[in-house]
Amino acid sequence: MQQRIARFDRILKIREDSRRNEQAILAAERSEERAVLSHISKLEGEKAQAIQDFGSTGTQAISANDLWFQRQFIDAIDTDITKGKSSLAEVRTRIAGTEARLVERHKDVRIMETYIDHLKEANFQEQLGIEQNELDDVATMQFSRRGGVNS
Repeated sequence: MQQRIARFDRILKIREDSRRNEQAILAAERSEERAVLSHISKLEGEKAQAIQDFGSTGTQAISANDLWFQRQFIDAIDTDITKGKSSLAEVRTRIAGTEARLVERHKDVRIMETYIDHLKEANFQEQLGIEQNELDDVATMQFSRRGGVNS
């Protein structure tokens, strides 16, 4: 029984390592998500500033070429924001997958812990039974040496 418990303990350790790996992956993905969100926020700030600059050119004399370049700059920022949002969606999809795998890993660990606890309890009960039988044998031998109840 001890060998069986030890074997399942080793399996439990492997499953716990797998769960820790998934937790590390999830932490890295969440960090990546924060970085992408920060980048998108920065780009949106740049776009707002570019639009404000574009709107303030109405009081100044400016060439059509300059207007076209300013508009292209805004469009480029818009494209970067769209790419960032797409990247964010991909990261969030990966996070959802990792969270699902992490839940499964956690369930596996809990199941294994419960099973090992049952094995340990069964082993404990078995040991108690063996000990009780030995005590009964000793008591029987002492009883028979004294000659029974009437001695």
